[in-house]
Amino acid sequence: MDAADAYTLGQLIDVAESNNPTTRESWNHAKASAAAVGIAKSELYPTLFAFATGKNYNLPPLLYNTFVVQDIGLFATAVHLDYTLIDFGTRRSEITAAQAKLVAANLSFNDTHLQLIQQVSQAYYALLNASGLRTAAEVNLTDAKALEEAAQERRDNGLATLPDLLEARAEREKANYDLQSAIGTEKTAFGDLATAIAAQPVHEFKVQGLDDLHIPDALDQSVEDAIASAYKQRPDLLAEKAKVKAAHAEVTRYTSAYFPTLNFEAEGGWVRAWGQQKTFPGTYAQTRTYETALSLKWTIFDGLRRENRISQAKAEEAEAKNAVHEREDQIGERVWASYQDAVTALEQRKAAASLLAASAESHSASVESYKDGVRNLLDVLNAERDLARARALDVTARTRVLQSFTSLAFRTGDLLVQHPKGNTP
Repeated sequence: MDAADAYTLGQLIDVAESNNPTTRESWNHAKASAAAVGIAKSELYPTLFAFATGKNYNLPPLLYNTFVVQDIGLFATAVHLDYTLIDFGTRRSEITAAQAKLVAANLSFNDTHLQLIQQVSQAYYALLNASGLRTAAEVNLTDAKALEEAAQERRDNGLATLPDLLEARAEREKANYDLQSAIGTEKTAFGDLATAIAAQPVHEFKVQGLDDLHIPDALDQSVEDAIASAYKQRPDLLAEKAKVKAAHAEVTRYTSAYFPTLNFEAEGGWVRAWGQQKTFPGTYAQTRTYETALSLKWTIFDGLRRENRISQAKAEEAEAKNAVHEREDQIGERVWASYQDAVTALEQRKAAASLLAASAESHSASVESYKDGVRNLLDVLNAERDLARARALDVTARTRVLQSFTSLAFRTGDLLVQHPKGNTP
């Protein structure tokens, strides 16, 4: 991380996606699933292998009523072809299941990225909120110091009492305490963000500030559209649906085990042999060899293995379907909650902006009136506290709009394609 650069959210997401071990693990799982599809497809092709054998043996075969010792040396080479011609869909079902599992793995990989983007985004906005509160606390401390100086000046001129000065001094110390707390919170938020992008929090880096970001002022879709969008594109839901397809293919595959399989085998090669029987001279021969076979295999009884496998596969299919329904219910509920949270955040943002403007005007008027001797110190302190609270609420309201919109985009799946892009989107 370059300490001189101010990283945007898109750049932070780039760093996280490049370094986070969870994304690498998910990618390797997807690659393994792709290899499984290749393995399943290989069953559609014949198996061809070559072999060579060499052996020498002595044995005494019984000829008539006499054992005759034979010494035979044999060397053979051949190519063997084994091909399943018909299996009534067993291999095709296995391929379908593997392809569905690959789709699920790819979608799980997308979901891993979606969650990572959400994690980085929320950590980033939490840091912006902490930084904004720290800045507001610094301004509050500056105002408190200015008020203390005004109280000291009025006391020097005989217009204020010692308790007034002490009240102003206490307010300044309280503002300093709040500032130190805000600094500590900001450091903690920075550490959380560094952890989210797999960086070391001991190495300082800067991020783009809250004032440089556009704060949305309205939602661009209805809650019904948001829920429908989530059903169409949430990768975790689509992965669950792919698992249903894989489970159904497994049922088909095990059902096809009730049917026979037709295999073709062929072998061609060359044999060279030398042999000798005791009391007779040895002989040598060589020849080409071939063999073909067509076999039909049909399992009549296997101890109810097929029945139990089908029952297991059907149960897993039903389980996968129930998982889809459960995920849909969760998505609908959470999208609704996130949508309402975004609506509330927008209204709070408007109220916070109005409150800040009114509090700033009230504080300015109170300070001027205090300097003119029209208002007392307590009035100014109350106005200053109201302004400090308004500043904090304004910062929190702005970041909460960003957080709620990001959360809604996460719940609908839009965040996967609509998140801020960095150098390598």
